[in-house]
Amino acid sequence: MKTSLFLASLALLSLAACRVTPQGSVNRTDGKSTEVGNSLLNAALEMRNIVNAEKNGLMVVQLELRNRRTSPLAFQWTVEWYDRAGLKLSYVPQHWEPERLAGSASKTIQMVAPSPEAVSWQLQVGSRDEVQ
Repeated sequence: MKTSLFLASLALLSLAACRVTPQGSVNRTDGKSTEVGNSLLNAALEMRNIVNAEKNGLMVVQLELRNRRTSPLAFQWTVEWYDRAGLKLSYVPQHWEPERLAGSASKTIQMVAPSPEAVSWQLQVGSRDEVQ
């Protein structure tokens, strides 16, 4: 009975994690520099092969996320877009995308700016398990 209750609780927590902004520390990168707020996640997740391009008048960013561990890694990410003055495009709703990478696996993600005003970006990556 306790095991079933525990497993049901874990399932509910994983569903809630997809919809809620992380309350813990996140790591941020703009492709040039990285701010580490979660050292455990930083050690486990590598961001590489970052490419900025323009397509149809919109900024497009592509990068590879790689799990450095041999065990699965669950995390979530979002992107914020900024205009030429460095102001965040506040009309863009922030959505956290849940991810799970198998051990040593990688995934390429592509982010398209919401408008031509966006000239820079910041990727935020947070743990889906805030108790780390």
